[in-house]
Amino acid sequence: MAAISSHLKLINEAPNLSDKVEFDEYAENYQKILQEQLRFFDGDEGYFAEYKIEIIKKYIKNTPKKILEYGCGVGRNLKYLIQHFQQSKIYAADISKKSLDIAKADNHSVHFYLLGEDTIVDKFDLIFVALVLHHIEPGLRLKVMEDISDLLQEGGNIFIFEHNPYNPITRYLVNTCAFDADAVLLKKRKLIKLLIEAKLSINTCRYTLFFPSFLKKLRFLEPMLGYLPLGGQYFISANKK
Repeated sequence: MAAISSHLKLINEAPNLSDKVEFDEYAENYQKILQEQLRFFDGDEGYFAEYKIEIIKKYIKNTPKKILEYGCGVGRNLKYLIQHFQQSKIYAADISKKSLDIAKADNHSVHFYLLGEDTIVDKFDLIFVALVLHHIEPGLRLKVMEDISDLLQEGGNIFIFEHNPYNPITRYLVNTCAFDADAVLLKKRKLIKLLIEAKLSINTCRYTLFFPSFLKKLRFLEPMLGYLPLGGQYFISANKK
């Protein structure tokens, strides 16, 4: 965990990151900003959060004992993790103290870590990372990924969701979002390379989020579309052997 702390410090102090987003500044208005962003596309903001958790539930074979959401922000995914993994202990970590304070208020059963200050001594059967890596400077991503891998149990799984750079709506949303000012989007093949270099074995790579909530009846088509770079995001699952 000391290694993660040092890399987070580097991210915050790097001289070429003058536009680095400080999420403490957006924590109180995060949900409002997100809702405004998605209003023209989808009125159900929680739909996209649960969408991801349902994908994880579909692909894992065994119920994990301990789940960590790395980069939980204000906790918009946590209630769905709790709902869909009722037999699991849920943990969450973030670099933003104000975001964690908001997440804690609504998720009393979750154990929280403030990255850069708290020491994570647990090992996890499942680590969930949603829309975090595009905020990390490209030169630091491999080391951060190696540190996240160190938090996995042997045989544990990691699910990473990232924005699809090929989707024009996604690019528009990222380019017009205040807390994405520092975003450097990753192509799927680059994330695959990162995971392999971090000694993780790739299981599944799919594009996803093809259908907003008003088209959710069409989600049965998604397994046939996952290879097409058209979804709003993509996900990669890997495991530690």
